[in-house]
Amino acid sequence: MFKLLLIISILFSASFSNDETTSTNIEEQIKLNNDYSKEIIKNISNNHYLNNPTNINELNETINYLQSKVSINKKQNNQLAAFRDEVEIEILKLNKEFELTLIDITNAINDYKEKNYFEDLITKNLEHVKSVNLDKYTKIYLENKDIDSNISKAFSENYTNLYNLINKQTFALNYLQNNINTFRKSNFFIDEFNLQYIIKKVDTQEFIKPISKVSDHYLNITVGEFLVVLFILLFFRLVNTKIITMFINYLSKFLSKVINKELYDFDALLKEGFHTPLQFILYTLAIQISILILVDDTVLISQLTPWINTIYMAVFTWIFYKITDNSISIYAKKLLEKYPNVRKEMIVFILRILKVILILIVILFLFSQLGIDIKAIAASLGVGGIAIALASKDTLANFFASLNIMTDNSFSQGDWIRTDSFEGTVVDIRMRTTRVRTFDNALITVPNTEIANAHILNWSKRIVGRRIKMSLGITYECKMQDIVNLKNDIHNMLVKHPDIANDENTILDKKRQFDVIKHEDLRGIKKTLLVYLDEYAGSSINILIYCFSKSPDWEEWLKTKEDVMIKISELVEKNNCEFAYPTQTIHVKKDDEI
Repeated sequence: MFKLLLIISILFSASFSNDETTSTNIEEQIKLNNDYSKEIIKNISNNHYLNNPTNINELNETINYLQSKVSINKKQNNQLAAFRDEVEIEILKLNKEFELTLIDITNAINDYKEKNYFEDLITKNLEHVKSVNLDKYTKIYLENKDIDSNISKAFSENYTNLYNLINKQTFALNYLQNNINTFRKSNFFIDEFNLQYIIKKVDTQEFIKPISKVSDHYLNITVGEFLVVLFILLFFRLVNTKIITMFINYLSKFLSKVINKELYDFDALLKEGFHTPLQFILYTLAIQISILILVDDTVLISQLTPWINTIYMAVFTWIFYKITDNSISIYAKKLLEKYPNVRKEMIVFILRILKVILILIVILFLFSQLGIDIKAIAASLGVGGIAIALASKDTLANFFASLNIMTDNSFSQGDWIRTDSFEGTVVDIRMRTTRVRTFDNALITVPNTEIANAHILNWSKRIVGRRIKMSLGITYECKMQDIVNLKNDIHNMLVKHPDIANDENTILDKKRQFDVIKHEDLRGIKKTLLVYLDEYAGSSINILIYCFSKSPDWEEWLKTKEDVMIKISELVEKNNCEFAYPTQTIHVKKDDEI
C-alpha cells in the first residue's frame, strides 16, 4: 500500500515539476528519494543535525518578514503577491519543522529513548506536512502558470516547490518510520522488558488470568498491576530504610577524610539535610510510577504531572535549604564563639529571607508547569504595585523596623528587656514581629514598629555589675568607735570578696583608658564600692552599703548578696554591735522631778 501511494504521489509530483524533473522517470525519482532518505539516516547517525544545525532564528525572522509583506500586499489589494509570499512561508515552516524533527530524533538516539518516542516524533511531523492546505492555491496556480509576469512566475515556482517539498518530506518521513531499526537499534530491556511487559506476563498465566479479569472488571486493577505496584512500594521502602542510610554513612565518612572534620559535622549535615528529603523523593517516585501503571486516563495523568514535578522541585529546594541552613548553623556557631559581637539574629534573619525566596521559586515553577504566564503576573504586579504597597504598608513597616532593631543593636535574642507595656526575655526577632517570654512564662508577640519606637530598658546590656544596695541599722546603744570599725571591716570584706566588682578585679582594656568613662557606660561596667555612715534614723544609726556584683546574672547576684549578708552578720557580732529594729522608749518622770 505504501509503495502504491508513493508511485501515485510521484506521478502527481512529475506533473507539477519543472522541465528537469519532468524528464526524470518514475524509477529515477524513487531512487532519488531513497538516496535522500538514506542520506538523512546517515546524517542522523553521525550527529550531523546537531553539529551543523540550521539557524532557526534566521528562519523565524524571514517568516516574520514575509508575513509583514503579506499584510501590506493584502492592504494594497496585491492578492497574487500575497499568495506568493504565503506559499513561501509554508515552505519555510515545513523546512523548519522537518529540521527540528531530525534534531529531536538525533537527541533521542543519544538519550536512549524508547521506540514509541521516535514514532510519535515522526507521526507529529507527518501530521504537520498533511495539514498544509495546498488546494487553496491550486486554482490560482492553474490560472497564472502561463502568464508572463514576474509575480506569476514567482508564485508558480513557489507552488511547484511546495508541492514537491510536501511529497519529498512525506516520502522521507514514511521511510524513517518504516526503518527506525536502521538508525535506532532495538533494545529488549528498553522496548520490551518494562513494567507493562511484566504485568502482561503475570496476567497471561493460566491460573491468574481469570482472577485478573474479575478484578479488572470490578476493581479496575489486574493481579499483575497489583503485584508490580506492591513490588515497587516494597522496593522503595527497602531503599529508604537500608540503602539510603548506608549511602549517607559512606558519604559522610568519605567527606570526613577529604575535608577537615573540625569545620563540618558531616553526620549531622547529611542526615538532617539530605536523608529525609531524599526519602520523600523516592516515595514520590514510587507513587508516580504506580499512578502511571494504574491510571489509564491520559488527561488525568497530564493534569497530575505539573503537581508531581512541583513536588520534586520543592523537595530539591528543601534539600538545598536544609544543607544551607545546617552549614550556616554549624559555621555560625564557631563564628559566634570566635567573634562574640556578631549578631546571631542577623544570621537567622538571612535564613528566613532565603526561605521566602525559595518558596517563591517553587510557586513560580508551579505556575510555569500549569502554563500560567509568569511575565503577565510580573507585569500585573508592576501595575498593581501601588495597591499592594498600600495594602501591606503595616507589614512593610514592620519589616523595615526589624532591620532597624538589628542594625541599632538595642537588644538581642535572650536579653531581658522592659518597656512601658511588658517585661521579659527576647525569644527571637522575626521579619514582622518580636516575641518576648514574660517571667510568668507567657509569650508576647509585639509588632516591630511598636517595639522599635518604644523606650526599652535592657537589663542584659551589662558585662560587669549588678547593684547591691542596703541600709544597715545599728542600735544607738553601741559605741560609735565599734560602729566605725564595723564600717571599715565591711568595706575591707567587700574589697576582698571575689564576687564583688572593684577597681582591682575589674580591669579595662588599656587601649581605651583615655575614654574610660564612656567605655564603662557603653559596655555596661559598674564597679562602685561605697560603705559609709549614712544617717541618724529614728531608732538606729544607718550604714549605707553600695556595691556591684561581678556577674550580671540574677541567680549569681542572689548568691553573692546572700554571702555578703552572712559575712556582714558575722562582722556585726565581731565588733560588739547589734542590729537595730523599730523600738520606742517611754521615760516616766518621778514626783521629785516634777
